[in-house]
Parts: sequence; structure tokens; C-alpha cells
Amino acid sequence: MSNPRHWNDWAGGLTLVLQAVVYIPLLYIILMPWLCLALVKLEKTPFFPSFFHAMASSGWLIASGVVGLTVLFVVVRSLVR
Repeated sequence: MSNPRHWNDWAGGLTLVLQAVVYIPLLYIILMPWLCLALVKLEKTPFFPSFFHAMASSGWLIASGVVGLTVLFVVVRSLVR
């Protein structure tokens, strides 16, 4: 016997797309400044060297830390509830 399709079967795919739209930029903001800092410290700046120095600046590192702590807070708070 076949299982009839439900009216909201598309919601799973939409949820995945929305999560990707939110989490990929968040991961970029959190991880990229630290990767750039490591590249600058190792003096291994490939193409676009000014980009890597700009991303390794203290402003981006602070923003990265704030966003990372906010994401951690939201995740921990949802696990504790």
C-alpha cells in the first residue's frame, strides 16, 4: 500500500534551505577572521593579501567572538530547556 503524500512534505526541504542561508554566513563570520589571522601570523597570505590582513583585524575578531558566543548561548539555552 502506498503512503499518500502529505500537504506539507515540502517543508523539510525549505527548512534545510533556510538553515543553510542562516548558518553558512554565520560560520563564515565566526571562522574566517581566525583563519585569516593564522595565515597572516604564518606569513602565508596568498592572493588578495589586503583581504586577509583586514579580516585578521581586531574588529573582525571581536565581531567573530560576539557572534560565536551568541550562537553558543542560543544552542546551550535550547539544550537546557
